[in-house]
Amino acid sequence: MKVLFGLILLFSSYFVFSQKGTVKGKIIDNSTDFPVAGAKVNIDNKYRAFSNPEGIYELANVPYGEYTMVISMTTFDTVRVKINVNSATVEKDVKMGGSVEFAEIEVIGNMVRDNVPIAVTKIPTQKIVEELGSRDLPMLLNGTAGVYATTQGGGDGDARINVRGFDQRNVGVMIDGVPVNDMENGAVYWSNWFGLDAITAQMQVQRGLGATKIAMPSIGGTINILTQGIGNKKGGMLKQEYSTGNMLRTTFSYNTGMTKSGWGLTVSASYKQSDGWVYGTPSQGFFGYGKLSKKIKNHLVTLSAFAAPQWHGQRLFSQAIQYFSEDKAREAGVEVDTNLLFYDMGIRFNQHWGYRTNENGEREVFNERRNFYSKPQITLKDFWKVNDKLAISNLAYMSIGRGGGTNIYNSGALLRDSTGLIDWDKIEQENQINSLFGTPNIDPLYSSTEIKSSQVLLASINNHFWVGYLGQFNYNVSKNLEVSGGIDFRYYEGRHYQRIEDLLGGDYYVDKEDKNAASPMKRVGDRVAKNTFNADRDGLVQWSGAFGQVEYSGEKWSYFVNLSGIVNGYRGVDYFQKRKLELTTTSYNNFGIANQILDTTLYIGYSEVGTEWVPDTIKYNGQLYTNDSPGLEYQKTDWKYIPGFTFKGGASYKLDKNSNVYLNLGYLNRTPQFSNVIDNNTNTFFGEIVNEKIQAVEGGYNFADKVFGVNFNAYATNWQNKPFPYGVQVPDPQDPTEFIRININGMDAVHLGGEIDIAYKFNKELSTEIMFSFGDWFWNSSKTIFIPQYDSLEFSFDAKGVHVGDAAQTALAASLRYEPFKNLYVKVQAQYFDCYYANFDPFTLQGSNGGRDSWKIPSYFLLNFFAGYKEQFKNSALILSGSITNLLNSVYIADATNNANDIYDNFDAKSATVMFGQGFRFNVSIGLQF
Repeated sequence: MKVLFGLILLFSSYFVFSQKGTVKGKIIDNSTDFPVAGAKVNIDNKYRAFSNPEGIYELANVPYGEYTMVISMTTFDTVRVKINVNSATVEKDVKMGGSVEFAEIEVIGNMVRDNVPIAVTKIPTQKIVEELGSRDLPMLLNGTAGVYATTQGGGDGDARINVRGFDQRNVGVMIDGVPVNDMENGAVYWSNWFGLDAITAQMQVQRGLGATKIAMPSIGGTINILTQGIGNKKGGMLKQEYSTGNMLRTTFSYNTGMTKSGWGLTVSASYKQSDGWVYGTPSQGFFGYGKLSKKIKNHLVTLSAFAAPQWHGQRLFSQAIQYFSEDKAREAGVEVDTNLLFYDMGIRFNQHWGYRTNENGEREVFNERRNFYSKPQITLKDFWKVNDKLAISNLAYMSIGRGGGTNIYNSGALLRDSTGLIDWDKIEQENQINSLFGTPNIDPLYSSTEIKSSQVLLASINNHFWVGYLGQFNYNVSKNLEVSGGIDFRYYEGRHYQRIEDLLGGDYYVDKEDKNAASPMKRVGDRVAKNTFNADRDGLVQWSGAFGQVEYSGEKWSYFVNLSGIVNGYRGVDYFQKRKLELTTTSYNNFGIANQILDTTLYIGYSEVGTEWVPDTIKYNGQLYTNDSPGLEYQKTDWKYIPGFTFKGGASYKLDKNSNVYLNLGYLNRTPQFSNVIDNNTNTFFGEIVNEKIQAVEGGYNFADKVFGVNFNAYATNWQNKPFPYGVQVPDPQDPTEFIRININGMDAVHLGGEIDIAYKFNKELSTEIMFSFGDWFWNSSKTIFIPQYDSLEFSFDAKGVHVGDAAQTALAASLRYEPFKNLYVKVQAQYFDCYYANFDPFTLQGSNGGRDSWKIPSYFLLNFFAGYKEQFKNSALILSGSITNLLNSVYIADATNNANDIYDNFDAKSATVMFGQGFRFNVSIGLQF
């Protein structure tokens, strides 16, 4: 019997160990989600394979048992994973990348993990490569749930983005962990980030308050962009593009990966030029990027810098519908007036340009609205993985912005030719010759020989200097529990003034408003003070913040709790008004301690006396004070400090291996933006400065397996005390002929909505994505407010129940991607937008207009097409790609403003001004990958 039992056991063991299975899967780059080709896969030094160009590997005839599978490649850290071969087929996908850099992504880049309970959309590099074309980066996100983006006037880089009904001033944007929203008004200027697509490794859109650890102006969402580094595969790309508007762009990128000595270098350069899709909007831009990394034991030290100097023509002002299209005006029910000067001009028409004869006698395009800017940014960071539990990062950055935008200042209407274009040659002639007498425009009060210009081209300069420091730590208390925290310091100086850019045929211009100038005669490059809103001033902002987060990730439950606090400092400096001199007297107390007591304040500058421009001389207590007196200072406010804080948290429960549900909530006590603290016209603090208060709650469900995925979420956001940027303009109660700007507190808005994302892979060749988002966003206030600093002033408005404007509240997008054979793809994308209410100022809803909805623009449908082919060689690949946006050349209104045409105020299509979206556009490119 014992012999029989032994024989049975022997044969059973032989049978088990003789069973064999196949191990297969895909090797993926952890920072790009692209397949990794050529990775070596090894089990027990007996079973080996290499991943193919699609990243797929397969090991056959592996005996049943537990193993350590080793995946290695020169440019990546070696990965070891436990694997149990206990069936005929075992599938195991593996992510590769620099382990230190991968941890850095989570700490510095604020990228969220899959189990964090928030609504997040990951934008893979593949999507950027296939769909962006020559568009601005926000336009790529138009198929993302909750996102609405437009090109606005159509100038290169002038796109804007709206998330869940909140404009981009309330959407946080971060590049490599560095916040880039303007420190004075929260805006994001996408023209400053041309070329970023060439070096983007990862991109995420976190909707709602998100899980970003540092304090951000993120009410609608946060966009996180991470650039390439040593964790990416070694190689480069040379790419040439051509697109609508005679756009040419050349791009070169190269990444060394990590060398054996721990060094890594990423470089990229790009140049583009275009005539523009909108007439009269030519552009030119350069992009340069460098990222030098060094791995020193457990440290990853990185120095990066990029700059994108550019200029582009703009179309800034929306117009009545019939201005662009008679047909669309009639479709909207507008009674067309054919007697207007601008009528049915076409949707590409631009009122800001014309032809100008240059020094060589050639006629060239000249746009009065020309944006020019360069915003180089330098970042130094050290990521230290102290041990398996603790990681510390230190990041310092600096940004120096220089540039602005031009506009014409004239004493009358712009001179135009018969086609409606600006007649620049005639403007120069009017500057030089008096049209009544036919004599040169010479004013003997200033010069007997030089021409005095009455029309000049001004440039509104908006320079800035911005430095910051961000220090963080992550500590893994256990396998499931992580604690993190840090500090965030920023200092910002915004420099704003106007200068003469072009005298348009004259020699000088007279400016009597600048009280600190020694002469009113101004020449090219001199500062002027014709527009007090953009007068010679500084905006200074200090930001001190701290944050902490606890995050738990278990087998079933995951949660996070985040708390951050900040103190914002604000100060304004005015170089336009006369300088001030504070005279003090000294007194002594009983202990002999001296005290300085303010006696009086003198304001000293320059004044017009008769026909003379003379320096002030003021006599006080028998002493003369002039421009040379010591102690004179430009007028500046005191520092004003305002605290704020954010609390947010969420929990996720894993229903099974493929699905989970989640809930998150948050409370944001947000400090106001600079533009709602200091009045730029007077350089004084607004009265009644109150923080904004935002409460948000969101819940959702996620499911994903190998072929199907669906995400559903619903959200509710209550925004209390939403301010109007730069205050509200009202008549001065002490002088009704003048206007003042005041802060109006108490405007509330509610944003409710839901979002659905669906992805399905029919087979290896065919896949689809579908998105649907719907919102109910409305104002929730009706009040009469008394303005404390003006006893007789009260302000009433009724916006209760009125829909929020400026974005489509309903959106649907669907795409179908097909690969008929290896390395060839075609993709069709459809987009539909509806329930867009024209933008408006809710504080204007007064009297009989109280509670009235603004005009709702017609819904519209767009069809886009993308295709590409990759010819793979041994060590390189040739890549051909093309895209067509608005394939059907649909004519549609993309932006609208209510009651903005200065003639009608009936809350209808006739009263609105609009911007049309761009028509048929194509982009083709050829690239060499090596």
